[in-house]
Amino acid sequence: MTIDELVTTEPGEDPPPPPRRWSPRARWAAAIVGVVLVGLVTAGLLVKLPYYTLSPGSSRATEPLITVNGADTYDSPGNVDFLTVSLREATPVELLAAWINPAVDVKSRDEILGTQSPEENRQVNLQMMSDSKDAATYQALHRLGYDIPTSGTGAVVARVEPGSPADGKLKVGDVITSVNGKAVQLNSDLVSVIGSEPPGTELTMEVTTLDLPELREGTESTEPGAAATEPGQTRTVEVTLGSRPDDASKGFLGVSTFTRDLSFDFPVQVTIDSGRVGGPSAGLAFTLGLLDVLTPDSITGGLKIATTGTMSLDGSVGPVGGVHQKVVAAKREGVELMLVPSSELDEARRYADGLRIEPVDDLDQALAVLSTVGGGDKVLPPEPTSPNAG
Repeated sequence: MTIDELVTTEPGEDPPPPPRRWSPRARWAAAIVGVVLVGLVTAGLLVKLPYYTLSPGSSRATEPLITVNGADTYDSPGNVDFLTVSLREATPVELLAAWINPAVDVKSRDEILGTQSPEENRQVNLQMMSDSKDAATYQALHRLGYDIPTSGTGAVVARVEPGSPADGKLKVGDVITSVNGKAVQLNSDLVSVIGSEPPGTELTMEVTTLDLPELREGTESTEPGAAATEPGQTRTVEVTLGSRPDDASKGFLGVSTFTRDLSFDFPVQVTIDSGRVGGPSAGLAFTLGLLDVLTPDSITGGLKIATTGTMSLDGSVGPVGGVHQKVVAAKREGVELMLVPSSELDEARRYADGLRIEPVDDLDQALAVLSTVGGGDKVLPPEPTSPNAG
């Protein structure tokens, strides 16, 4: 025995007990528990559930993203920001964190994707972003007095809302070419027809099928009731309009669309670098940002403003969603004024916490709001009197 192995005790004390040794069975049980715990933690961090989390994204200035050839451009104080929402397929840990965090919402996979695959959804959103840039360029140049010939060959269905009047009647990739005998060349033509009719109106639509595999793959089998057609074939579809969720007095079809073969003859070349961001919600921001770039004075009155809302060729601004998260992102980035579609105003102001938020339903209203801070129509040339195409 070495000196290190000696244990001394005071007189009358019991010697310390010998060290406890685990039996082989106990060691196996501990190992199994450890493996299970590691597996649970790994699953909580990596396994994807059929839910998505919507959290505040970014508030980015549009002006640095815009390049113009063929016209003078200007730097001015203030910015027009576009707002994004971060969308993630949730793991169990992320889902738990989302329920705890009031700035994060949870949506089911069906609410986000409908009948689309994630890749189909990505393709549709990139196409919508491209259309959004075109509509923004069209509206900005038109407001500055440019003449812009526009053409298209129909409204392409990019999404069908589950349970809507169009569900079971139309499919992703269908092209609507006429409604009640009126030709539909541009997406805005369809929007105009639907918006002018009350709920309960019977629509007769001529529909052909677009050959876009990235949109159509797998959609026929997931939408029972919608007639299957080969690309290029035409059929007649009859639909009864429902009521818009945000305005019961207006007709509702339940589709998102974009223009097939959309073509503009722009007199000025405009490039907008949107990076990897998809969707149409930056349309209003891009429109105002381009006006700011092409105008000597600041259309924001020198303020940092942010907007959310689609932009149509007729100048109307539409809702997209995620306004809760966008308000949080705007406040985090120091935005001083935020413009939102009027149908999303109540939700936006619920989270404003002092941020000024104003409703707009078209470009004219947006410019009128900016006029109250010294920008908008106050620094733009008079509005052209020629009718707005589309």
